[in-house]
Amino acid sequence: MRKQSGKLIFWPAYFEKNYTRLQGRRLPSNLAASDINIDILAEAAEQSGFDFEVERDKRYPRNWSEKKGYLVLTNEEGHKKKRIMLMLAKSVRRAVAQRESTRQALESKKNKKQKRRR
Repeated sequence: MRKQSGKLIFWPAYFEKNYTRLQGRRLPSNLAASDINIDILAEAAEQSGFDFEVERDKRYPRNWSEKKGYLVLTNEEGHKKKRIMLMLAKSVRRAVAQRESTRQALESKKNKKQKRRR
């Protein structure tokens, strides 16, 4: 892809806790989250107040077998990519925690229904 001025690309692999640095993770593992996809990344960018576009049919070069896509963020203020990545990481972790709590609530609700039927 050609470099575009004022635009930054973020792959889900940058934020994936289960990846090593060689596999493409760019954050320390304590700031990364597991099971990141493009939808979570887009939600995090929206929460952080960035203008962005989602490219879904793209493949990360280090893991070309999966189509996970990437996020193109508009960087009008001229922030460094690392700073924006840290801001996104905070929102990604928040979104993953929210997704996990919703999943646990649905599971507990399902378990309660099963106990009543017995």
